[in-house]
Amino acid sequence: MSELLLECKDLSFSYHTPEGEIPVIRNMNFEIYKGEFVSIVGPSGCGKSTLLNLMTNMLTAEEGSVRMHGDSEQKNAFGYMLQQDHLFEWYDIWKNICIGPQINHCLTDECQEYLLDLLNRYGLTAFIHKKPSELSGGMRQRAAIIRTLAMKPELLFLDEPFSSLDYQNRLNAADDIGKIIRNEGKTAVLVTHDIGEAISLSSRILVLSKRPTTIKKEYNIPFRKLGLSPLEIRNEKEFGTYFNAIWKELNET
Repeated sequence: MSELLLECKDLSFSYHTPEGEIPVIRNMNFEIYKGEFVSIVGPSGCGKSTLLNLMTNMLTAEEGSVRMHGDSEQKNAFGYMLQQDHLFEWYDIWKNICIGPQINHCLTDECQEYLLDLLNRYGLTAFIHKKPSELSGGMRQRAAIIRTLAMKPELLFLDEPFSSLDYQNRLNAADDIGKIIRNEGKTAVLVTHDIGEAISLSSRILVLSKRPTTIKKEYNIPFRKLGLSPLEIRNEKEFGTYFNAIWKELNET
């Protein structure tokens, strides 16, 4: 069995407002194992981003626990990619991807060699001294994931990282990021509202219910084991079968 990296047990959370308590997550249980790419999908407003914030300790559960295991208990255990790439426009790409190691006082020669290798392998060497505004949307996303990888996190949390892109660039960026995560042997958790995106990237999909949110259904997705790219997976015959099943789960009352 694969190594357990993160465990959510009996997780519950509510927001408290002047109008009263709003239950968001109720008694949720699941695990994340090393090497998995797990996507979380659910109805709009069900609490997907809240769940991600609980997993990264940006919020504290009212009941239950989120526990990191193994190497993921160490400092810089996870990297976080948001809906916007948040590259600093006044820095070139090299300075942008070096920010994490600089802040953590670990921008060693070895670290710089690692970052240069990533830039080379993922087609950004020629743009190392360009400003983010000079890159396409997909290239900016590649720079953002390299920045996230700079501290060599055990887990990557992706909060709708492609939502700001148009459809074609979104497909290309998802393909790029999926390949990078697989090539670098990272474990990833993606929050998305895009069913096709989840199927094409994931080894497992958790389908959430309406609020207060629980796990309604879990799907093991076989395509990633075949070594196919996310774009190739979309052409697989069974892709539509998974899409329709998950769509039905999300739209059932």
